[in-house]
Amino acid sequence: MAASYGIGDRAYVAVLDIPAILEFATFDRKYEGIAKFPAVSRDISMVVPKEILAGQIEHILAQRGGKILESYELFDIYEGSQIKEGYKSIAYSVTFRAKDRTLEDADVNAAMKKILNGLEGLGIELRK
Repeated sequence: MAASYGIGDRAYVAVLDIPAILEFATFDRKYEGIAKFPAVSRDISMVVPKEILAGQIEHILAQRGGKILESYELFDIYEGSQIKEGYKSIAYSVTFRAKDRTLEDADVNAAMKKILNGLEGLGIELRK
């Protein structure tokens, strides 16, 4: 029988004692259904002092993005001749979504303004 499945010479069998394992399992997962409303994405490209870390930027994004912030993703870091001395270019894609409605420009603009104000407080400049 093992040859018909291509198992080879050695096969192993394991028996799991499910009641003993269950006491170490957690079932505190919460299911979120598929989003009913569309997401809005914005890119933020900035010139950042070299001593500022991505984690500091991400803290501002998470803190100031509000309830509608769904996610953010770092997609570019550049240091070179086109960027002024002592700085680096960093770009993030930021996604917003409301669970109960379609977002309007005013909602996203307000969240972006809070984020940008926080970033400017770190000495970060927006790239144009």
